[in-house]
Amino acid sequence: MRRNPWLSMIPISMGIFMAVLDMSILNVALPKIAQAFNATASDIQWILNAYLITFVVLLTTFGRIGDVYRRDLVYVAGIGLFTIGSFLCAQSWSLMALIFFRIVQAIGGAMMLSNSSASIAELFPPGKRGVAMGVQSILTVSSFALGPVIGGWVTTHLSWHWVFYINIPIGVAGVILGLLLLPPMGEKTREPLDIVGLVLIAIGLGSFTLAIIKGQDWGWDSQKTICCFLISFPFLFAFVMRELSYEHPLLDLKLFKIGNFSISILGLFFLSMGLSASLFLLPFFLEGVKGLTAEECGIWLLPLTLVNIFTSPIAGRLSDRVNPKYLMSVGPLIFSIGLLMLSGIPKNIEYHELAMIFMFLGSGMGFVMPVAMNVMITAVPEEKTGMAGGTFMTFNSLARAMGITFGSILFTKRMSEITGLENVIPSPMMFKMTELLALIGKPQAYELLVKAFMESFHHVFLGVEPLIITSFLIIILFLKGEQHLERIRSSALAPSS
Repeated sequence: MRRNPWLSMIPISMGIFMAVLDMSILNVALPKIAQAFNATASDIQWILNAYLITFVVLLTTFGRIGDVYRRDLVYVAGIGLFTIGSFLCAQSWSLMALIFFRIVQAIGGAMMLSNSSASIAELFPPGKRGVAMGVQSILTVSSFALGPVIGGWVTTHLSWHWVFYINIPIGVAGVILGLLLLPPMGEKTREPLDIVGLVLIAIGLGSFTLAIIKGQDWGWDSQKTICCFLISFPFLFAFVMRELSYEHPLLDLKLFKIGNFSISILGLFFLSMGLSASLFLLPFFLEGVKGLTAEECGIWLLPLTLVNIFTSPIAGRLSDRVNPKYLMSVGPLIFSIGLLMLSGIPKNIEYHELAMIFMFLGSGMGFVMPVAMNVMITAVPEEKTGMAGGTFMTFNSLARAMGITFGSILFTKRMSEITGLENVIPSPMMFKMTELLALIGKPQAYELLVKAFMESFHHVFLGVEPLIITSFLIIILFLKGEQHLERIRSSALAPSS
């Protein structure tokens, strides 16, 4: 008897929510972790970096494994491994142990998120995936938004260990429900895993990701940064050559000949890069300039999530009925308007005023992300949906990492021109220290810091506009929306097996 696909979505949703929440909840706890292990800021960043590099490297691999073997079992195993990793992270006795257990978490996260879109594609037939893709988009955005709120509360009232313990009940329930509710999926083709390709992409993509996330700290002309890039390019080139000639590639590069697959990835890549470049600075503004706590900061950011929750399922559902080109192209335009509004906000902006701007940002994201995922997964052959989903997530994760780096460069360059401070994004503590000086009659440092921050802040929003416009142009000029609708109609007319 066929299971209700919405029941099967429950464990998939739990896995997505848990994995994405972990990426945002941890940032709030890092100062407490640094204090617990007496670690430097540079050392503590490896808790994030080790996860991201491992995650990006393994997405395509586990997507392919889901195609070849039982995708449902890979997904459930990913939930289980992530849960075990979370428990071990909470029990860590040293910083090195915590970094190692974060790698365990990242493996589990890659197993889940690389197969999430492909699982939805198997649960829902073409023409009915849009709403489910909207749910996936909602879970992703809401997890990022709720992370600071939950993280701020647990670190304030409990301890940093609870940013990991919180995953355990979700993970245990996810494993049980996954075994009960997920039907057999995957096994569309029986092929050996390309181990050589895995090694090549691991070294190439790992080195490239490391250079992107550490380049600004090391210096873009430093030996370490240049060395990482010099290692990455030959290995990535060798990976491409391997995949073009090997009979059973880890990543079938012929997928990129499918126009809607490539355009969906590329359009969302530039939007995600612009999104990350701009939005990562909002907590610095809210906690630094506005003086909010981490919990209050999360509450101020909630309107962005709430609007996305409303628009994503609607856009996803419409993408199965109307030309997705027009839905997707509306998103960057709305998001661009939101950025223009942010580029002029005053330091004393009120909650309701910022919430109105977030309506543009949230709806702009909602019109693109679920539609792009639906178009991408519908365009590829059924037996390669895991490979496609893993590739999609890899590019999206790289876009986020590159976006944060790009936003940091724009901000710190402008900050340096005004204050002379090199490579600095002012922390909330820096604002509090200069504010104390102002209270004792020395306001110059505080006034300069606020002025420099706000000018740099506005500069970033204007600086990322070309990325958003590029996303719009790629979608409106090259996406073949009619082709997507035709594939849905053809699938509806095909006899069910």
